[in-house]
Amino acid sequence: VVVWEGLAQLGGRMMTERMTVLGGATGLADSGAQYVTVTDDADVAEAHKPLYDSLAAAGVLVPMRGRIEGGRAADGGGTNYVAPQGVASIVERIFSMSSLSPCCSRRATALRHVAARGEEARSRWELTSADGRCEQFDGVVVACPIPDILALIDTGEGGAWLDGASGVGRADLTGVQYSSRYALTLFYPASAAAVFAAHIDWAARYVSKADDDAIVYLAHDSAKRGGEDGGAVSLVVHTSVPYGIRALKAAEPEESVLADLRARVGKLLPWLPEPESLVLRPWRVSQVRYPVALPGGAACLPLRPAAGGRAAPALVLAGDAFSPLGSRFDGCVQSGESAAAAVLAALVGM
Repeated sequence: VVVWEGLAQLGGRMMTERMTVLGGATGLADSGAQYVTVTDDADVAEAHKPLYDSLAAAGVLVPMRGRIEGGRAADGGGTNYVAPQGVASIVERIFSMSSLSPCCSRRATALRHVAARGEEARSRWELTSADGRCEQFDGVVVACPIPDILALIDTGEGGAWLDGASGVGRADLTGVQYSSRYALTLFYPASAAAVFAAHIDWAARYVSKADDDAIVYLAHDSAKRGGEDGGAVSLVVHTSVPYGIRALKAAEPEESVLADLRARVGKLLPWLPEPESLVLRPWRVSQVRYPVALPGGAACLPLRPAAGGRAAPALVLAGDAFSPLGSRFDGCVQSGESAAAAVLAALVGM
């Protein structure tokens, strides 16, 4: 099994920013996914319990002890977990459990079906990367945002396989919408912990429109993860989807967005000291709004050619956009497990 990751680090939206502040203290902050909430789907929760138990036993996940002010219905009523070393450590741990070493900064740019040669040979997929790497595989799972999936499979025969699919087709995929937002992370020296403790008692706060029409979420991130033991203090700010879409479509300069958000945060938290460093990250593709409705509650989409499908190599489309649970940890795991089963079934049938 070979894993190509287009980004420089693992995690995707489960991203952890890392920064060193004055005095040498290390700061961590989750700029994308904030915490993991166990799904309300009892069957899925039971199926995923061994994974949660394993992550908890390794100290990668711990129950969230900090208070959340406000909330959102989408979270459900399941237990909330945080990752003391950042949510990216969850992805890193899962890969280490599988003994796989993903190749980061390797973005796939072309996917071509290579016909079988000789009676015993199988047809395969040839995958090419932006850095010039070219490898052949018996099966491929594509698990990136749908616009990127379509761009990749349309470089070869995969696009035609999708167009010839029954039940779910291209129109269902192109109709999927993602939210867009900005994440602003501010880092402070360890000495700022006393200032934060004197003014707020929450680890995370959902901001109402009445309080601000652009900011929807604040996280005292270092406290949320239980990490204020001499390390840097971090604050994470998320904007609303309408704000993110509007600013990104208008190609607003990052300097303007940053100045606006800092002014808004200053009004919400007027006691904030000046940060030592900050990171503004535009999430052009964030959570999927409504996942693809696959037949029978499936969580991935295997593609086959219209003719000669049994001998064809596996091509499976997966990711949170294909899970009935959508953009939550359980949805990602569900789609991944479903994709693995689909690839195994295809390989056995070859």
